[in-house]
Amino acid sequence: MAEKIAALYLRLSDEDRDGNLDESNSISAQRELLKSYVEGQKELAEYRLMEFCDDGYSGTNFERPQIQNLLALVKQRAISCILVKDLSRFGRNYIEVGNYLEQVFPFLGIRFIAVNDGYDSNICGTDSEFMDTAFKNLAYDLYSKDLSEKIISVRRIKAGQGQFVTAFAPYGYQKTKEKKLAVDSETGPIVRRIFEMAAEGIPKTHIARRLNQEGVPNPVTLRKERGERFYRKQVGEKSVWSCSTISHILKDQRYVGDAVYGKVKPASVGSRKDVAVPRDEWIVVPDSHEPLVSREMFEKVNGMVKRYSGYTKKETSELSVFEGKIYCGSCNHRITRNHGRYRCSMSRVTGEYGCYDKSIREKDIEEVVFHMLQRLGEMYGEGRDKGETDKEEQEGRERIRQAKQELSQCETEIMRIRGRKHGKYQEYKNGGISREQFIEAKKELDGKEERLAAEREKIERELCEGKRKEERSRAGDRVIQRFLPFESLTREMVETFVHKVVILRDGSVRIEWNFEDFCRLSEI
Repeated sequence: MAEKIAALYLRLSDEDRDGNLDESNSISAQRELLKSYVEGQKELAEYRLMEFCDDGYSGTNFERPQIQNLLALVKQRAISCILVKDLSRFGRNYIEVGNYLEQVFPFLGIRFIAVNDGYDSNICGTDSEFMDTAFKNLAYDLYSKDLSEKIISVRRIKAGQGQFVTAFAPYGYQKTKEKKLAVDSETGPIVRRIFEMAAEGIPKTHIARRLNQEGVPNPVTLRKERGERFYRKQVGEKSVWSCSTISHILKDQRYVGDAVYGKVKPASVGSRKDVAVPRDEWIVVPDSHEPLVSREMFEKVNGMVKRYSGYTKKETSELSVFEGKIYCGSCNHRITRNHGRYRCSMSRVTGEYGCYDKSIREKDIEEVVFHMLQRLGEMYGEGRDKGETDKEEQEGRERIRQAKQELSQCETEIMRIRGRKHGKYQEYKNGGISREQFIEAKKELDGKEERLAAEREKIERELCEGKRKEERSRAGDRVIQRFLPFESLTREMVETFVHKVVILRDGSVRIEWNFEDFCRLSEI
């Protein structure tokens, strides 16, 4: 019998935080409440407990690492019961939470318990009881939206007063207890030096390379060294200065002493995706903190940047067929097109990763990808023999039929052995055989059942893989047929077939396909 698992889900948003730097008292209180509840329920005593905790995440969406881990196990049917303090801990989005409570969890046979709300899906089965829960969850949703709007409004007022209201100070500053910006004695001089080099006409790539050669910590590295709670994807295992980092600093108006707030806003309540706000809607408070550079230098540098970067506007208006698909195999950095060529920008600012330091023409990559797609077309479409294809499909169906037959025989034999074990027990109970004889017979039959169970599991895996292979083959044929004949490479083709194109350190190209069978072909 499979082990039953009960998941305890705990959540606390930043707005609920009580000021502790480590795990909050609220998380501890949730844990204690749920464990006490489990201990008081006899039917949950046999369950193994697993804990999932999202500390510092909003409940307005499900983009939370631990809830995603929990739901992944739910889809695998590994979880039997989920317990939360109340519905708002699970989520504040009425539609999404309702879908899980009303559709997903009942379909998968998962028991859901919200302790403080008195909700237990095994008990609350009537429409009136469910509607009471639904309306309560709707109230959480509306409360969350209202709270979010109030928080944004308060932050705008504080920003208008010159307070620094965002989480992290810009590189070169530190955030004081009074929520003001003060010059960082360690990094402030670095910012001044960056502006001075830019004012002298030194290119951003040269500035970045010089800082990397000198071992100057970049913003991400510094935050990690100082133990700040900061999440950001980085290139490789180490963060380095890049052109984009230098550009971001040179364009940041806060370095002249102005407080700037409201440049971006969430796409929707609870969303982790930001959208740009028009410049005339920003909140700008002049001279709110000590400047690191003069306004004259700031305007001079940004005037130079605009002149130097103007030539790229024409090319970026045309979307490449490989947009977002080209990566460096050494640093895993995504490479953008520049005048019809691809070159890893990291190779120009540091030799840390050994990136390929020359450019590759887009047309050369197009030829390689298109050639491989033509080969795929020959294999799956134009070049496949119909009779051979029918024979392969028939053989595949026959293998599946045989596996099903073997599985049925295996299960029948297991049931027969269980019947024999029951018969031996009855014989022992009636005095027909001794206890020692019963134990010996049971041991032999248990061994046979274990071997058959292992064989059954093996057959089930083979059957499952056979079905998957058959489905993949059919899906591959449908996709190929849709694009035949391959006459020219299009953006749609690349999106459909290509996961990514990787430029290796020797200048060769590796194609990673979206389909497993295509990956094998690309290695031929």
